[in-house]
Amino acid sequence: MTLNSNAYSNSNYDILCPREYKRMLWKNGLGETLEIFQSEDGSGQRFRISQAAVKEDGLFSNFEGMHRTLVLLSGAGMTLSHKNAQGEYTEHRLSSPLDMARFSGGDQTTATLSHGHIEDLNIMVREADTTAIVTACFATENSKLKSAAHSLLSAFYSNQTCKVMIDETEEWVLEENSLLIIKQGETPCLIEGSGVFICITA
Repeated sequence: MTLNSNAYSNSNYDILCPREYKRMLWKNGLGETLEIFQSEDGSGQRFRISQAAVKEDGLFSNFEGMHRTLVLLSGAGMTLSHKNAQGEYTEHRLSSPLDMARFSGGDQTTATLSHGHIEDLNIMVREADTTAIVTACFATENSKLKSAAHSLLSAFYSNQTCKVMIDETEEWVLEENSLLIIKQGETPCLIEGSGVFICITA
């Protein structure tokens, strides 16, 4: 089954396709992002998954109170330089697809592109009560995408066209940049392509 037109769902899975994503301006006004999935509660935004293009060097928007995982999707890479509230400096260098950086959204973070623009995936969770476990997945490793018990969200983001095995009987083809939301108790297997498995818990 090829799922590449509109949002799709059944009792165990939901699939969100790129044309369903919401286009939003960055907080700093220097670009735009595609909001893929977000969740709010009585205390505000709890987590958000989004995709963006970084086209020039610059300072990231401030998301104090959120923890960020940034995944390189395409391009020659970039270096992220962080300065925290205590004045301490750290650095991440992302050079290959699915390289990741994890940092506080309240850090003063500057991006320096290696050679031309890049695309990235951004997973943000509320630092006070929410955790994101983000894992690069490759079909060569026969990756099983097991949803966690009591997770707020278990999902797989395809950074290229992917094929997943559902219930050990049915193959689904996921369009590039799609999000497969996995219901609790399900364990699809990535058999072609690569992407990112995201598990968000309280």
